[in-house]
Amino acid sequence: MNDPFAAINSKQVTKPKREQPPKVIVMPVPSDAPEPPSFHGKLGVPSQCWTYRNAEGKVLGYVCRFDEAGEGKSYRPLCLFRVGERLQWRWETWPQPRPLYGLDLLVKAPDTAVVIVEGEKAADAVRQLLLKHVCISSPGGSNAAKKADWSGLEGRKVFIWPDADEAGQRYADDVAGCLVKFGAASVTVLVSPDNVPKGWDAADALADGWTPEQAEAFVQSSQVEETQDPEAKPRSRGVSLLSVAQDLELWHSPQKDAFASVLVNDHYEHWSVDSQSFKRWLVGRYYEKTGLAPSTQNLGDALRVFEVRALEQGACHEPFMRTGWQEGETWLDLADESWRAVRITRNGWEVVQNPPVKFIRKQTMSPLPEPEKGHQIEEMRHLINAEDEDYKLIIAWMVASLWGRSRSYPVLALGGEQGSGKSTMARLIRSLADPCAVSASSLPKDERDLMVMAQNGHVLNFDNVSKMESWLSDAICRMATGSGFISRKLHTDGDAYWFQGARPVLLNGIPALTERADLAERALSVRLKRIDEVGRQPEELFWQEWEHLKPGMLGALLDALSTAIRNIESVHLDRHPRMADFARLMVAASTGLGWKDGEFLEAYESNRRGTAEAVFEGDPVAVALHEFLMVRQGGESWVGTATELLAELNVFVSDQIRSSRFWPQKVNAFGNAVERVAPLLRQKQIQVAKKATGSRRLIYLDVI
Repeated sequence: MNDPFAAINSKQVTKPKREQPPKVIVMPVPSDAPEPPSFHGKLGVPSQCWTYRNAEGKVLGYVCRFDEAGEGKSYRPLCLFRVGERLQWRWETWPQPRPLYGLDLLVKAPDTAVVIVEGEKAADAVRQLLLKHVCISSPGGSNAAKKADWSGLEGRKVFIWPDADEAGQRYADDVAGCLVKFGAASVTVLVSPDNVPKGWDAADALADGWTPEQAEAFVQSSQVEETQDPEAKPRSRGVSLLSVAQDLELWHSPQKDAFASVLVNDHYEHWSVDSQSFKRWLVGRYYEKTGLAPSTQNLGDALRVFEVRALEQGACHEPFMRTGWQEGETWLDLADESWRAVRITRNGWEVVQNPPVKFIRKQTMSPLPEPEKGHQIEEMRHLINAEDEDYKLIIAWMVASLWGRSRSYPVLALGGEQGSGKSTMARLIRSLADPCAVSASSLPKDERDLMVMAQNGHVLNFDNVSKMESWLSDAICRMATGSGFISRKLHTDGDAYWFQGARPVLLNGIPALTERADLAERALSVRLKRIDEVGRQPEELFWQEWEHLKPGMLGALLDALSTAIRNIESVHLDRHPRMADFARLMVAASTGLGWKDGEFLEAYESNRRGTAEAVFEGDPVAVALHEFLMVRQGGESWVGTATELLAELNVFVSDQIRSSRFWPQKVNAFGNAVERVAPLLRQKQIQVAKKATGSRRLIYLDVI
């Protein structure tokens, strides 16, 4: 202020804030506490008062009812607080979670069924009507059910008797959701009798002259349907979110995913707890029992509780998709409506109802035919337009894709010119390995898309591949050999979204699909023959014939798997190629397919040599290094840096090669390319090694 002696405006005066003494509720009420007030300052003397006690019977506080003339009834809780150093009764409620009315009675009868009602007056009435039950309630009315402490009802059989109005039904739903969370053994919501007035409750039943026998019959009617009409809705409305849980087997995977096994028409189905299939089953069961649909909130609450129970209380099982392995037996899911599977042992195979392994289903999975015995795999030979060696590799890939013990799979790459039926052949092969509503798909946009595809199908079939990007080639290599993928879960800061495992991959396209050495080592490169107009048949007739053959061909593949189980422990390979497990499996299964000893290995090695040669010829760095050492150097060893070696090669390679995108322009890229082509040069008897000597990093080229 400019004038220090001017009058002070009253608005400018600020009063110091008074610090409120700390206030803490006191439970139970001690013996030296002051007497509670007998009236409310505004509402007067209460018309009724109910005492809340703890498990030991000690007083926790009161709820009082006030009847105001012309304004109806109102309720006020009365609790003891320590305010500063003083004990003081205040018309305020308990902190959450709030105690239950009748908690002391609940503890005294641990094996007695429980009835929950809305309000203390109704609870007193039920205690006069249901002498074989314990009756409790919660404070705060219909909107405060979730604020009470329901943990004491774990493992108890519970009936909820709601008021006959919308608020009463909401209270019942909220209580049921809390009881699901705290693990009540069962919960049933009673349905009010017909033609009762709105708001009718247990107190009204007592006023209407109900006898204990009538009340007991009312409760018992909730456990059986009173009508013989199968289309009529039952009188009682059971909260299936708990009653259904009695029929569930909740379990989790080693990756901590929650699953539920449910009984449907005499067979068990296994679903992820967060799947749409499980939600539909849960809603369906609820409707069967109540004739109603559960609220979205109750359904969501129940699913979260099921997930927690599966993870914390359920057993750990390995979930399988399409194929599985358990205790020396391989399994194949037929994916039919009865959830049958085929058990393959060393002594043969059989179709089994209710298999012990946990097969999970995805929405796009289609059923396999029921296999037939007594067939030979050669019966389908005329449908495969490939040379004999390539035909054997196709059959071998199909056997491997059904082998539940596999931790890696070869990539089947179908090539050929236009008119060779690559897409049709890929569909045929997949229909016997992993039929799907979407038989083929385009290439994924990124690794995340590839991971999603792997989580929703056993076989990955990519149609009409025109080019193979480097990242995709690397990702398919990891998918073939069982490496993992991990990414951040969408809409989260740090939660992981991941996949661990291997999948059979099927590719088809016109250009060579194995341009990279790492993919070539994992691939079976099959070239289909062109089908001329004389040999081509209408597609409808082709598929009719295949549908007729398919059950027998599946049986023939299962015979091969049984033979593999019988022989595989005695198979020892002289040399182990990159896909050694696949080679060992097919040597063990060969006699089951009617093949001679060594016949498969001969076809496999021939295919690997041809693929390696094609990859070598398609890699300009590998060709240039081979020419440099064998022609320019005359087979003599060479030592130098990557810079020196790139300069040597740039002297004699053509301008066209030097300017192409396949020729490395920078020294570090060239060094990586040399390392990449080392396996190709090794097959040409050239050894590539890198060593660091002081400050120099040297490349050694030697003829083996």
